[in-house]
Amino acid sequence: MRPMRLAALTTAATLVLGACASIPVEGPVQEGDGIVDPIEPFQPIAQGPGATDDPEAIVTGFLTASASGVASDFTLAREFLTDEAASTWDPAARTLVYDSGAVAPQWDEPGDTVTYEVPVAAEVDESGRLTDTADETVERIEFEMARNDEGEWRIAALADGVVLPEANFVSFFRAVQLVFATPDLTTAVPEQRWLPRVNAATAAARELVEGPSSWLADAVVTGFPAAAALAVESVVVTGGVATVDLTAQSAGSPEERALADEQLRLTLGSLPDVTDVEVRIGGLPIADEESVTLDKAPVPDAVAAVIADDRLGLWDGDGVAVPAQSGGVGVGAGGVALSYDGTRVAFSVEGVGVQVTEDLASGLDSLVPLETGQEGAGAGEGEEIAPAVATTVIAGDDMVAPSFDRFGNVWSVASGGGALQVAGVGGEAFALGDEWLGSRTVVAIALSRDGSRIAVLSRAGGQAALEVAAIVREADGSPTGIGEPLPVGGAVGAGVDIAWTDALTVAVLGEPIEGSSTPLWVTSVGGRTTTLGAMTNAVAITARSGESSLVVVGAEGAVEERAGTSWTPVAEGIEDLSYAG
Repeated sequence: MRPMRLAALTTAATLVLGACASIPVEGPVQEGDGIVDPIEPFQPIAQGPGATDDPEAIVTGFLTASASGVASDFTLAREFLTDEAASTWDPAARTLVYDSGAVAPQWDEPGDTVTYEVPVAAEVDESGRLTDTADETVERIEFEMARNDEGEWRIAALADGVVLPEANFVSFFRAVQLVFATPDLTTAVPEQRWLPRVNAATAAARELVEGPSSWLADAVVTGFPAAAALAVESVVVTGGVATVDLTAQSAGSPEERALADEQLRLTLGSLPDVTDVEVRIGGLPIADEESVTLDKAPVPDAVAAVIADDRLGLWDGDGVAVPAQSGGVGVGAGGVALSYDGTRVAFSVEGVGVQVTEDLASGLDSLVPLETGQEGAGAGEGEEIAPAVATTVIAGDDMVAPSFDRFGNVWSVASGGGALQVAGVGGEAFALGDEWLGSRTVVAIALSRDGSRIAVLSRAGGQAALEVAAIVREADGSPTGIGEPLPVGGAVGAGVDIAWTDALTVAVLGEPIEGSSTPLWVTSVGGRTTTLGAMTNAVAITARSGESSLVVVGAEGAVEERAGTSWTPVAEGIEDLSYAG
């Protein structure tokens, strides 16, 4: 292989964004996603095949040209293929994202093949669904080579899709949240897709109309009928206004049309160049007198429930307050959870199950400060602490820490696996998803803020698994079933606790490692995983809104809060702590 062609693949693997963007000084303030969009679509420098290029040079040139094609079209990339291969190759079928760095080709002259051993970071399918892969995942990519009538080498057979280095992926693709609705039509449920930055509005509208992924479909509602489609395969954005034209088959009932309008408004309105959305059928607005408004999922209040000195209490970021003479839970209690309205606290008791109390329902004003570490703190001298007035809502010998959904239902499951147990506000009981976790060791569960998904951290065959499953509900919020689980966070290892940080992101607290900080992974459903570090010997985690709100509890009772890229001590003497959820 000639040196210039060898350098081309290395360049494709290490390209960086060099465009500059100006900072606006006027206009409305809008929430961003932290990603700076290039002024013009970013394209690697690519050129067509040379007459004397050897097989490795042809494949190297093709990889660079196909990467460039994501931001334009794939005409140049097809020049590296035989006529037959060019007519059948589908670049949109998938995008393979590999760990950035030089990848060396291997030429097998007897077999006329060029192969690569590619360290895979993620894979994106044709609809933008990203699968995060486990560390050290390697895929073998093979290109069959042949000479054309002029005696020049070309690629005769290859897999569909495009191969991109991780460093360039976010320059070509952007994360878009397709918005669906909860069955009660009150709350937005986002599904994350990764779509090409070029014509992102068109791709987002098309995928939204197509509907949610199969794993989520039974938990959400969409306003688009099965036959719905874009009337024009292009969403035009002019002066910040995105115009979406739909076919006549896209018109459902007045309520469905209003919901479809709201879904497109929220989905396309999140794009940086869209300030308003106009949805039409036959040139007329899709919605008339009906309207649907989808709110974001509830964010927990700044007050968290705690267990400290074997007592229930509330923590407001400054100190712990407890009932004056009650709230005792005993040494076998843990896994505290707080309802979104703040009126109920749930906790697990070893050998008993999950209990719920309303002892803290009156809030901080009815409580007294707890001086941690002092015998009988908060009570008068010589007075005993009465146990919390609690009701066992889920019976079981070894139940994992409970979690509330936004409807007030309490969820838990036996650590030895089995069906998910749900206790309704009115005392009704549900057992759901008995086949999913039947052979698992369950470590932790957490309900999403919108109530449409449950995250479960478990172990099977000695391997850690983080999965998210849809919760099927009636319109009144009653859960009726669990969907097929979706594996997420391929790079996540063994953990001890999980918490949702927003509508799409789950934080996983890893098992403590002796002599070093506890690993902490932050992974998004349909996105990538990042690794942080938490305090040594951390045992529990919770969050209000975003990574910056993460709070961890240590084995010795210390509590630390995320502050930038580090942690700040905020409390001591706390056994467990949890914001609502």
